[in-house]
Amino acid sequence: MKISTALAAGASMLLAGGLSAVLGTPAHAAGGVDLAVSVPASKIAVEAEGKGFRVDLSNVGTAASGDALLTYDFNGLTSSLVAADLSFLENSGCDITGKVAKCHLYGFAPGESYTDAVYLRNVGKAAGAAGSFSVSFTAAGDVNTANNTVTVPVQVVDSGADLMSYAFDVVAGYTAAGKVIPVKPGASAPLAWGIHNNGDRYVHGLEFTITLPPHVIYDGGGDYPGWCGVDQTLSVITCSAPDVVIPPGGSFTPESPTKLYVLPGFVDGPAALPGGLVSAKAIKTSVEEPAAGELKSVDGFKVADEMTEQQFEQLVEGLLEGVVPNAAEAGDVDPADDDASFAVHAAAAVAVDQAISVTTGYGKVGDVVKITVTVSNVGKASTGPSFFIQAPSGTSFVAPDQAGAVSYCEGKGQIPAYYTGETEITCVWESELQPGRSLKREVLVRIDAEPIGANGRAQVHTSEGKDINPKNDTAKVIIKIGTPPAGVDNSGNNGGTGGGLPVTGANVGLIAGIGGAVVLAGAVLFLLARRRKVVA
Repeated sequence: MKISTALAAGASMLLAGGLSAVLGTPAHAAGGVDLAVSVPASKIAVEAEGKGFRVDLSNVGTAASGDALLTYDFNGLTSSLVAADLSFLENSGCDITGKVAKCHLYGFAPGESYTDAVYLRNVGKAAGAAGSFSVSFTAAGDVNTANNTVTVPVQVVDSGADLMSYAFDVVAGYTAAGKVIPVKPGASAPLAWGIHNNGDRYVHGLEFTITLPPHVIYDGGGDYPGWCGVDQTLSVITCSAPDVVIPPGGSFTPESPTKLYVLPGFVDGPAALPGGLVSAKAIKTSVEEPAAGELKSVDGFKVADEMTEQQFEQLVEGLLEGVVPNAAEAGDVDPADDDASFAVHAAAAVAVDQAISVTTGYGKVGDVVKITVTVSNVGKASTGPSFFIQAPSGTSFVAPDQAGAVSYCEGKGQIPAYYTGETEITCVWESELQPGRSLKREVLVRIDAEPIGANGRAQVHTSEGKDINPKNDTAKVIIKIGTPPAGVDNSGNNGGTGGGLPVTGANVGLIAGIGGAVVLAGAVLFLLARRRKVVA
């Protein structure tokens, strides 16, 4: 059974519960299960009602863990200044004994992260050291216990804004047992993210950037307003909202999903792709409450004032079907939790099998001869075909007078149809290749000198799936001095068209653009609840 971990303590913890951030698999991950816990924040603004402390949990090892135990111990807090609100932990199924809470979580895959939260009430409204609390995150078989426990020294500090960002791992969903369902290469899923003001001052204006992990791009699914931009690689989204106002205890959230697309050429799954980051800062802050008309949304986003627990849950559920912002600000009371990282969980690539063959060219020095490259899909799934071809020594390629209608070739200059004289080119079909079908491309070769080498070769590639049979991925490119056999026409002196005619696959459809990537149904579940287990 999954139950909500929404905070019950009121507005200040608005986006503190069940947040997700990725600690990221280190370059030298431990061999086996290696759970890690981190609490980035430690400060509470003196006039704030309290603060939700983000608790980042992750498996930075190489093996999946079994069910995990998350233990909070609040005995070290100075009760005259701060007090832990255990009600939301109790309501979410944690076992409470005095000031200790034990919460049971589903197991973690390698590279998977989740962020829980605890809420501390500011009962003293006075600056000073407020003691500490500890968090322990354990599972059987952990090979590195040094990162399983953290002690957080809490301080109540001078007034100010206190932005806290959050972002969830991007997944296609979760099984009933809490296991990640990864996103298939060539598919998209939404990133959930947001910004919360834990401080006691107003934020006036917000800037934020979303940086995506390798092999992942923005697919255009979130209708961002004019004050946002996406770079040419589609991997960095940058926004500036100078008119937004976030009150103490308020939040800044997107209204539509930020859909991320796993490139179909990613073949190393299943894997958690780390490196995603939501990072932001406030433009300015103020003590004064703005005029009524100033508390407003900006295009594509909404601002929430103080909320009840039910309103909080409704907001998060709506958010998890959408997008997320992250915050950081000059003068922030506790900048340690202003950024939030995330991973994209990518599935194993679809198994494909392509084969390539090349006809032999005949002629004399000075002739331009025609060879035909045939790529066949002999597997069970569609591919995105292309091929690399190297001319034998003594020969070079000639670009056709007319560019192909359904395919194109380019040389080292990467300008289609401008490769005459080059000896290595790459040719791409702008269509998918369905199982049981083939595509052909005529290539023109000039015989420059004798002797002609035996080093010509061609190799087929795919932008979709992983080729499981490399034995048929290459073919020799042979050019001979002489006359072609009867019935063979390899004359290329008219320049040809290089049209890349489809043979047994005339109805092959064009590959949809990135913007057409389909979001899997049910891609984002209620992530705040999905980790908790109720133990009888």
